[in-house]
Amino acid sequence: MTVEIQSWQSIAKRKQAALEELLPATYRLESVPSPEDQPNVVGYIRQFLSPAELEITEKFSAEALLTRITTGALSATEVAKAFCHRATMAHQLVNCLSEVLFPQALARANELDEYLRTHGEPIGPLHGLPITLKDQFRVEGAETSLGYVAWLGKVETEQSESWVVKALKDMGAVIIAKTNVPTSLMAIETNNNIVGYTTNPYNRCLSSGGSSGGEAALLALRGSILGLGSDVGASIRVPASVTGIVGLKPSHGRLPYLRVANSMEGHETVPSVIGPMAHNISDLRWLTQKVLECSPWMADPKVICLPWQHEMEKVVQKKKMTKRLTFGVLRQDGVVRPHPPIARAINQTVLALEAAGYEVIEFSPPPHSEAFQILWNTFAADGGIDIHRTLEQSGEPPVAQLAVSYGAHLGHLPVGSVNDLWATQQQRYDYQVRYLEYWNSTAKNTRTCLPVDAIIAPVAPTASYKPCEGMYFGYTGVYNVLDFSTVAVPVTQVDAAIDGPVEGYTPVSDLDSAIWQQYIPEMFHDMPVGIQVVCRRLEEEKVLAIAEEVQACLKSSPAK
Repeated sequence: MTVEIQSWQSIAKRKQAALEELLPATYRLESVPSPEDQPNVVGYIRQFLSPAELEITEKFSAEALLTRITTGALSATEVAKAFCHRATMAHQLVNCLSEVLFPQALARANELDEYLRTHGEPIGPLHGLPITLKDQFRVEGAETSLGYVAWLGKVETEQSESWVVKALKDMGAVIIAKTNVPTSLMAIETNNNIVGYTTNPYNRCLSSGGSSGGEAALLALRGSILGLGSDVGASIRVPASVTGIVGLKPSHGRLPYLRVANSMEGHETVPSVIGPMAHNISDLRWLTQKVLECSPWMADPKVICLPWQHEMEKVVQKKKMTKRLTFGVLRQDGVVRPHPPIARAINQTVLALEAAGYEVIEFSPPPHSEAFQILWNTFAADGGIDIHRTLEQSGEPPVAQLAVSYGAHLGHLPVGSVNDLWATQQQRYDYQVRYLEYWNSTAKNTRTCLPVDAIIAPVAPTASYKPCEGMYFGYTGVYNVLDFSTVAVPVTQVDAAIDGPVEGYTPVSDLDSAIWQQYIPEMFHDMPVGIQVVCRRLEEEKVLAIAEEVQACLKSSPAK
């Protein structure tokens, strides 16, 4: 018997066709404009939706929408249909979906509506709420590829489903889709040989970031109200920042990673974490609380038994009332200088905080270049063996965004030894100690005589980038090395009229020079610009509360 060996191209093409077939014909755009003709599609997409669909997908927070569903003002079915419609158009415009789960979602929504009619109460605290997930979350009945052609063909079962996905379903959530990722997840641009490149809704000639780029792009186009991403170096915060949404990178051990797929499984020098992505900080807080209420530490031994810390929130609220919150501002990391709109966003935030009565001091910690080297040593510890062997299973080549780091073939990077790994782990611990010592030392410079409560820092040196030009994730990666709790917060948009290039800039390195030359004000005009609000390890409650206050100060401040 002859066994036909399929090419990776045919396998990928079949998957693309299956995705296309699952997009309802009545929801599709009759024609899709080119990125050059219609670069910004954030407002463009609205013309194809009914007033009722616009209200459902744009008016409410996740909590408010849930209230409308559970009180019967809206049915779970009509809410799911509205988001499926918008997600279909979003995918046609920016290529953001990896799994279309509309049939299952609508069937589940109908079941939930029937349950509410029959019992007069919701099935759980997320009854009927549509949620989307980054591709690496395993969902029963769907595939999980991580952008690898070799991983296609295996359908997840009830036993293989990610623990957090099952928890969301048990609470009544409706999973409508999974979203696109870069091959292996190890890139800050979202591209693979299956779905292709995910572009930015604000400028489809630019990137949506990575590796949660599909999730961020879908949320930015309101094809989702709430999602889950993951982050090991930048993957929630960079996509959130370049698409104008919010995202939480929690500390390791706070949220469950059980049965969430990953590349290089087993490496824990700098562990990946999962976190929520949304349109507002209150929804980040709400979803985090709901997951913690499921006691994930009872199932996942890596999760710390740490229920929601209400007292930590109360401390922040008290400091807000007395204007005793203090901030450190990191304007640049000494490796790559932020582009003008990023620098303006930082300055705007500082001025807004000071106008509200808060103290902001300059923050000059141990060199971030050390953290970036530690992170890269972690990512390259096996010389790319895991990634290349997975690629070899199907014969597919690495996409450019992966090859730039791991090479076109195995052998591009040296393979480290166990002793090398131990040395990296010790370097990380030493760096964490020195960083905390510095943070504590800021008490000498604050009016309260206490260390700063939070850091204000750039998310990235750029407001996105053209395909194959994403180069640097040091501003985010340092906080993975430190395992700090971090929230990405939108601040402003690029304004070509005021964010002109700095004349006579002297770069500090070749990398700095290359990234500085990428800045063309007109190309980035109107792109979202965000910042990071950073607190210490396992301070999710604190960082969310402070990030919300930062947003409030920005909203009320005349500083621009």
